[in-house]
Amino acid sequence: MFNLSVIEEIKRKFKIDLVSDVYPKDVQQISFCFDWSEKENAVIRIVSGDMSVLKIFGSDMSVDFTVQDIINMIEINNPISEVYGRDNYITGMTYDLSTVEEVSEFYLPLKTKEGIVWFCLSRRALTKKNGENELIFGRINFITKNTPRAIRYYENRFKDDSTNLFTKETLKLHLSLVNETDHSYGLFFDIDNFKRINDVFGHKSGDKYLKELSSKLIAHYESDVIYYRIGGDEFFVYIINCTEETAYKRALDIIYDIETLNPQGQQVEVSASIGIVPIIGNNFDFETLMDLADRTMYFSKRKGKGNISYAREV
Repeated sequence: MFNLSVIEEIKRKFKIDLVSDVYPKDVQQISFCFDWSEKENAVIRIVSGDMSVLKIFGSDMSVDFTVQDIINMIEINNPISEVYGRDNYITGMTYDLSTVEEVSEFYLPLKTKEGIVWFCLSRRALTKKNGENELIFGRINFITKNTPRAIRYYENRFKDDSTNLFTKETLKLHLSLVNETDHSYGLFFDIDNFKRINDVFGHKSGDKYLKELSSKLIAHYESDVIYYRIGGDEFFVYIINCTEETAYKRALDIIYDIETLNPQGQQVEVSASIGIVPIIGNNFDFETLMDLADRTMYFSKRKGKGNISYAREV
């Protein structure tokens, strides 16, 4: 059943007939539209679909509600915000509403009276105003209480399943978001003598050591320190907006944690070789930065295990 009053209103204001110009004849899901020129205060107007499914919010969602109402329902602690950063999650979403003309599919975890429910939606901009998207048309493709397969794939790409640290792919993403004013540092290290844990105690002990180390690194949440497993026993630490002295102190702490983590590691005398590289502004190439970090780390390793080097020494 179409909401004819909304359709007529859109036709008068935007000269677009949602039924004949936009709405696919073979889709029965809820469709909606809103005027994004009003930003978060934009009223979401239901065009068609079975409104009964929205009773999971515990209120009558057939009445007008705004984009801000939906934002307030979003569960911020979700796999996507964990990768992009909780502070960037909503900001990025509203930025996309202004600039991206068409999105084939995206997912919103919303808080309902039945718990967290994932909404799979598609949307596209039908008109523009002053260079920004104006009339947005969207559709709810499906709703599920289970984490969608696409989100699980997303987690596997950006989170290392074994250690629960971020992956190299995530580091690349995070560094692409660096601001011109940022003055940060990266620590690239591998674990000296790690192979001896595998040789002496077996690979299960080696895996256990890496998991224990990762848990120790992230035990105390710090919004400005992010840990990544690059591969094997190689790790990267991104310290946002810090001094060189702070980066060096963090490197010392990591070496101490690695050397004292457990009796097996102490028995084979594990340690870490660490290279410190500056991340200043956004005028660097990711592969060039990682190559410098790698060369700086191996410069430390040539000094002997447990050493720290700066990129300027290489």
